Amino acid sequence: MILKKTNIRFPLVATLVTLLAIVVLVKLGFWQLERAEQKRKLFNDYEQQQLKGEATDLSQLGPVSPESARFRYVKMNGEFVKQPVFFLDNKMTNGIVGYQVIALFRADARPDNYIPVNMGWLPAPASRQELPEISITEGQHSLTGYLYFPSNNKFVSNTYETELAENRIRIQEFQPNAVAEKLDISLTDYTFLLESPETIGWQRDWKPQVMSPVKHQGYAVQWFSLAIACLVIFVFAVIKLNKQPKKEETR
Repeated sequence: MILKKTNIRFPLVATLVTLLAIVVLVKLGFWQLERAEQKRKLFNDYEQQQLKGEATDLSQLGPVSPESARFRYVKMNGEFVKQPVFFLDNKMTNGIVGYQVIALFRADARPDNYIPVNMGWLPAPASRQELPEISITEGQHSLTGYLYFPSNNKFVSNTYETELAENRIRIQEFQPNAVAEKLDISLTDYTFLLESPETIGWQRDWKPQVMSPVKHQGYAVQWFSLAIACLVIFVFAVIKLNKQPKKEETR
């Protein structure tokens, strides 16, 4: 069907499809710009905490949230719980696949909830049927590190693999609320990225493990470019249509 506006003819289906595509592409472009701004703030929050120096005692913190305490540099006293231990899967360091080890810590300042402590990275064994052999240090410890609020990824499924070893759990993504519900334990909604003491844990080099703002901006440019390309192609198609000899039009 051809729509006629004054002396210009527009193909109905192609017009609707093109408009829909342009709207979707433009929305995707603005979404990428929003993500770029979010990541920029994330990196800024991390860099600001690097400049503050002295850690704040956990007992001096009130209620914390991702907005008020993201990457907050804190210290706490308490002791580790030997089990369960979580192995966060598919973590790369220098091109080597490995795990980040997360143990539960009972802080003196907040004894009602366990605090998941990310103790660093270690390489994975050659076989997927094995997990690294580790030991969790007992007794009282004074830890310093950063509060980290994992984002919920709705696209991650089959997160837990508990059949490998009792209380040694390989996990694809550590989401405290989901873990607490699954295992019926009480956890904080944040994890603790261990910085010191260096004698505890494994290799660590904390920084936001997310796509950079520049990449998001690049994707935004691509979406906007595709929207412009759709519009240009449509305009040329309409011009070509209107240059053709006019035949009997469908009303």
